[in-house]
Amino acid sequence: MIEKLIEEGGVLLEFGLILLTGYLLGSVANLLKLPRVSGYIVAGILMSPSVLGIIDKEFLKHSDLVTHASLSVITFLIGSSLSFGKVRRLGKAILLITLGEAELAFLFVSLAMFLYLYLTSSADIGMLVALALLFGALASPTDPTATLAVIHEYRAKGVLTTSVLGVAALDDATGIINFVIGFSIALSLTTGHELQLSEAFLSILLQIGGALVLGAVMGFLMYFLGEFAKERKEIVTLTIGVLFLTFALAKVLGVDELLSTMSVGIIIANFGNAWEKFERPLEDYIEDLIFTAFFVVGSAFLDLSILLSSLPVVLLYVLARFSGKFTGSFLGAHLSGAPPQVKRHLAFALFPQGGIVIGLALLAYQNPNFREVGTLLVNVVIGATVIHELMGPVFSKFALQRAGEISS
Repeated sequence: MIEKLIEEGGVLLEFGLILLTGYLLGSVANLLKLPRVSGYIVAGILMSPSVLGIIDKEFLKHSDLVTHASLSVITFLIGSSLSFGKVRRLGKAILLITLGEAELAFLFVSLAMFLYLYLTSSADIGMLVALALLFGALASPTDPTATLAVIHEYRAKGVLTTSVLGVAALDDATGIINFVIGFSIALSLTTGHELQLSEAFLSILLQIGGALVLGAVMGFLMYFLGEFAKERKEIVTLTIGVLFLTFALAKVLGVDELLSTMSVGIIIANFGNAWEKFERPLEDYIEDLIFTAFFVVGSAFLDLSILLSSLPVVLLYVLARFSGKFTGSFLGAHLSGAPPQVKRHLAFALFPQGGIVIGLALLAYQNPNFREVGTLLVNVVIGATVIHELMGPVFSKFALQRAGEISS
């Protein structure tokens, strides 16, 4: 019955149900004193092909338009929250915290997964080390989207909020570096070929440097064209057009899409009154639509059966990653003299993970050298994403509340 209704109603019916169900469960989450994004995630899981099937597999195959469009706006909002004045005061802390939490998450997960695989697998030692390094590399990135949604929902402001956004801006770049290095070492271990670090670092330079340049160019273009736009509806059209174009150009040029659109936001945040002109219309008119669509559709990819079938190793991955994030952010905050609320609570706001990590896991899986172990890699990462996405918004709210930066 549901399948026939979906088939006849088409994409528009599915998208309407996505927005309506997300809105309703977001409201239920608020009644339960939870962030709205928690409701969106539950809506996506319930509507997924593995549960009710309201969102079908065919829709998910072609959902890139929704996720890419949403990410272009979300990363812009992150960038536009980072004025140089705010970040300068916490620059040393943000840098040390990012290095600490990203690298210790890499280290903790690599060690934990190697020990687990060594005790439970019969694969040769080279493959075990390679797979452990891939798990470690995938542990580095943080998905700031859920945390940003909580920050905007509760209008959070303060030193922890600024630190979270600053770390999020650097974390994507750090995660890419870790993945490229980890993937290169793993590949050399499994193929026996000499490690080409020069090629790996050139790839990193092109991805990150190219993204920053593209974002800066498009940010100045947006700023210039904005001088001729007087009404808010014009600003929304201009902003969305530039962001979609930036994201698409980044993909064509082979540079990091998320850093590109984030860089557009950073440019807008730091020139004149451009922030007020460009960010406010997005917050007022389409932000909730973007968050609802992104989290419901993104969560529909999650399969609870995967979580249950690989539960022990998934829990090990989640615990090792959080231990690394907590230890690294605490040490980074301590060494940089960051305020106590940053030292104690920042790691909880870094708990969410999804999106880009699943993409990186699929990239490793598609390499023939890892096909034999790739299924385990993808299943664990997707299973961990279920936990990270469900608990992430709750942890983010907890951190901001304990730091005194939201009142409810």
